[in-house]
Amino acid sequence: MGRIGCIQALNALLMNGYAGGAEPELQHTLRGARLVQNGSVLSEVLSEAGPTHSVFDVLAAAIKLNKETRVGILGFAAGGVVAPLRAMNGRQDLYGVDLDEAGFKLFGRVSGDWRGNLKFVKSDAVKWLDAQQKPFDVLLEDLSIGRDGDVFKPAVSIDVLPDLIRSKLKPSGIAIFNLLPSNDRTWAEMIQVVSEPFKHGLIITFESFYNKVLILSVKPLTSTRKISRLLRKNLSGIQSSISSDIQVRTLRIIKS
Repeated sequence: MGRIGCIQALNALLMNGYAGGAEPELQHTLRGARLVQNGSVLSEVLSEAGPTHSVFDVLAAAIKLNKETRVGILGFAAGGVVAPLRAMNGRQDLYGVDLDEAGFKLFGRVSGDWRGNLKFVKSDAVKWLDAQQKPFDVLLEDLSIGRDGDVFKPAVSIDVLPDLIRSKLKPSGIAIFNLLPSNDRTWAEMIQVVSEPFKHGLIITFESFYNKVLILSVKPLTSTRKISRLLRKNLSGIQSSISSDIQVRTLRIIKS
């Protein structure tokens, strides 16, 4: 199928998968496509491995901090993190889960063999993760919900998943949370609840995005300065413009 025909097919696929003005819409780009909800990019799908010049690049660089291979992605959408991760020579085995498989179908049509070893399950993230017997080296939490013309972090990401994620990680594993505003809590309240099951953490903030990314673990992380250098090295290595947009700080975890 030609590029125009492929895009038309994808558009039909996404329109069949989503309904309503607040649901994700498909936008075509020169390098692939993206899913957008209420002005926020849920996923960037590239036809080749490379940078998205967005938060997805930072999530990929964070995954690369752990040298092991088993990575779970909660809220796969259309796999925006995969292209930058593979461009960074990340060869991790990826396990994605999402309630809607339309985004994964989009990813499958636009991406190529460079996607590597990737398995997807259409399921509720909590149910899927709770059923997993083999622990993960990295778990990326990237769920979101659209409401009233905006995109929020769902309550399950704050109240349920942090403890569950902690229980499903290897002792040396890391959890990565891509935080968005909460519908009913301040940033400080949300960050405290999400980070409480862990002992060590970092927070990444952006000049151009309101997301806040947490990197959390039970075992001590290397120094914040070294992690900042590693993140920027991975980002610069794929020529991602986001490398100059981030600030990396140690997160003080407050126990209730």
